[in-house]
Amino acid sequence: MNIQLQTQGFDLTDAISSHVQKQMNFNLVNFESHIVSVDVFLSDINGPKGGPDKKALVCVRLDSRSTVTIERTREDLYAAITLVSRQAKRTVRRTLNKHRRMEKSALRELRQFSHI
Repeated sequence: MNIQLQTQGFDLTDAISSHVQKQMNFNLVNFESHIVSVDVFLSDINGPKGGPDKKALVCVRLDSRSTVTIERTREDLYAAITLVSRQAKRTVRRTLNKHRRMEKSALRELRQFSHI
């Protein structure tokens, strides 16, 4: 899976990069054939002030030309990454199911017209 990772406001460490790769691969592996790319943006909103200011944003581009974008902000960056990857999994699943239902509906309509 092609995962692009960018940070803003802090340096990317091997531990953070490894956690992102692990979470995204674990949560999105079942949809890999439908995923074109995954972009992960991590930022520290307030800098060293503290508080719930670590933001994780994920953009998943699907082969159906849909884009799923999820954002979570937490005090702990690792928690934000874990939450955003789980939500991405649920949203990608829901989006793909919706596309399948729409395709089946279109096929049913075509079948009705072929009998006329």
